[in-house]
Amino acid sequence: MLEVGFTTAYDDLSGRITLIMNDEQKHQIMGANVFFTSNFRVLLSIILIVFAAKTSGQTLTDFKAPAGFKKVLETHGDLDKDGVEEVAFAYNSTKKDSTGFKRVLYICKTINGSLKLWKQNTSVLWNSSDCGFCFENGVTLALKIKNNTLIVEQTYWHNSRHTSMFRNVFRYQNSDWFLIGSTYNDRYNCGFDHTYDINFSTKNVHIDYDGEDCDDGTPQFPKSTKNFKYPFKAIPKMDGFIAGKVELKIPNSKQYFYY
Repeated sequence: MLEVGFTTAYDDLSGRITLIMNDEQKHQIMGANVFFTSNFRVLLSIILIVFAAKTSGQTLTDFKAPAGFKKVLETHGDLDKDGVEEVAFAYNSTKKDSTGFKRVLYICKTINGSLKLWKQNTSVLWNSSDCGFCFENGVTLALKIKNNTLIVEQTYWHNSRHTSMFRNVFRYQNSDWFLIGSTYNDRYNCGFDHTYDINFSTKNVHIDYDGEDCDDGTPQFPKSTKNFKYPFKAIPKMDGFIAGKVELKIPNSKQYFYY
């Protein structure tokens, strides 16, 4: 407790009143000042955090898919480490071309029991029939939320024996969505089986060259691996990213890797 019992002195010439304190009283005053200052800072921080959360919630609009859009998939999970599940949707839009309906990815927050649109993306998901020789089945698509990341898996059929599977991992960080990981598997039945794995956060690239022996007289593809760091200029952002469109030369090699 701060005790009161100070002595005052009056100066006749200046008209000033001087507060006279001993060393113990000065120490008490300084301690009280530190206490109130530190607690005020804590209180101010709490107020700012609450205000920011409320402001964020207020700026997000209610989610409602446009008329005519058809839901393809949805998945639930925590994407921002707040303990509350977000919802990711894949929708077919009403726009269509030779590769099917254009697809839209929606990521929503749940605020006070209502879905609020957090992120909309039109590049990550391929068109509904943009899968090569997939006939009437359409793109093999999977959406998952794991370890606070959104995982998108899509498969392209070059023919009945040759497939390319892309697994892309996205994370919300630094106020935006980024591609932090990519796995591309290029497989030919009874032939090669190559996997290109990239960690954009660490810049590590791991490649497995393998194959499948079907005992049909075809020479088996030789097994080998490559591990290296690649000088990516930046971690790719979700917006504008299309799986399978990037080809880069492996350092000190004539070969390439892809994502």
